[in-house]
Amino acid sequence: MDKAKTLTVYCPATTNLEDDSEETKSSGLTSELIPNSSGVESLVRDICDTTSIAEFELKLGGFRLYVARNLAGKSEPPPPPLPLIRSPPVSVSTNKTVEAADSNGSVSAPTLAITKPLSSSGSIRSFLDRAADEGLAILKSPLVGTFKRSRTIKEQILPPLCEENQMVKEGKTLCYIEQLGGEIPVESHVSGEVIKFLKQDGDPVAYGDALVAILPSFPGIKKLLR
Repeated sequence: MDKAKTLTVYCPATTNLEDDSEETKSSGLTSELIPNSSGVESLVRDICDTTSIAEFELKLGGFRLYVARNLAGKSEPPPPPLPLIRSPPVSVSTNKTVEAADSNGSVSAPTLAITKPLSSSGSIRSFLDRAADEGLAILKSPLVGTFKRSRTIKEQILPPLCEENQMVKEGKTLCYIEQLGGEIPVESHVSGEVIKFLKQDGDPVAYGDALVAILPSFPGIKKLLR
């Protein structure tokens, strides 16, 4: 039993103390077995602190202690909160127009962007099929070899001559085709914005393979000239 508690605990119990004075007077030994008030108070407090004792009776010589408790009215502890279930993140494809609602419930205006293909051959073919409708010009490989974004001089790889989303003029070298130890420059056939490099450094290329997608400066005129 915990003797260190100092707070007085209220317990809805019925306590009866009966002291048989005649038996106490008849025997001095029996009177020595009667507990003092502090011991009885400590015992009742410990009984009230428990949650499983509904009825208790103690007989000690001429002393009798009876405690009855109503455990049905005791409040049960609340059930533990349910664990939060997080839904998996939803990925949105970049080749679709997305309308997202903000925190106020309003819907943002749709945004239109030119789709950038993945590195797989199927995605490149799909991109090339849409290139004409989007007014893109495709720079093709003039020979068979290995695709290079930049030159290598004395075993040092130079920075690329241009990057995606960069404006270039007609005749500017955009990449190289390595063949038989030589690096042949491939020049842009139109002026405009470099949208996407369709090959990576070291990729083998065949004659006529698509290398770079370019948005001409005047795509409407290019469509009329077909």
